[in-house]
Amino acid sequence: GRLLWGSISLSFFFLDRCSELWGPVTVDISTGKDRAHCVNVIVGDKQGKQVGSEAANAHSVEILFESHKGDRNAQGVTIQHYRSDDPLLCLVLAAQTCLRVRTNWRTENVTLGPYLKSISQRDTIKKAQVTSLIKNAVKNMGLSQNDYFCHSLRIGGACTLLAAGKSGLVIWLIRRRSIWCFSVYTRLRPGMIRDTPSSMIKVSAREHHKPHLISLEGEGQ
Repeated sequence: GRLLWGSISLSFFFLDRCSELWGPVTVDISTGKDRAHCVNVIVGDKQGKQVGSEAANAHSVEILFESHKGDRNAQGVTIQHYRSDDPLLCLVLAAQTCLRVRTNWRTENVTLGPYLKSISQRDTIKKAQVTSLIKNAVKNMGLSQNDYFCHSLRIGGACTLLAAGKSGLVIWLIRRRSIWCFSVYTRLRPGMIRDTPSSMIKVSAREHHKPHLISLEGEGQ
């Protein structure tokens, strides 16, 4: 059960780049004050209206942090992800699965902490555990561990590229050269998403003087 829960949490938390904001902290190093980076998760439809966690028309998921790195006034921050319609990589489905598993565990009288990746009253799934699990699985499959990264992937950006029909090669090239592009995606509103994939590819190519990447822009369309 914990391994399954960890694999679900991987796609939703640890490849997000905001993973350092999840779970409890004793002291917020940006303010020097005690604070927990707790979170609420809101599932929405295409119009942005909140729907139930099991809703078939779920299109987006909003993650509300109570505080953020460098947020001295504790104003909080909202990270948004949208449905990719990819069967293997969709943060909306991952969020719904996380919420469903948590509900099931509570029904079975499992005592959980306040965090979505809690596995007991005090413990949460740790990034190192999930990383080790993925690396070992890759090794056991006879594949190169160097081809499977568990850090700084900005999975939201990858999802929007997939939804636009870009190939895994395009995503891999951008991530290798300019992974900051992926983090921009989570700050955009639905109406701004349409041109995001092309912009990410163009900016990445210009920044790193890789003109051959521009030719990949129309791939999959």
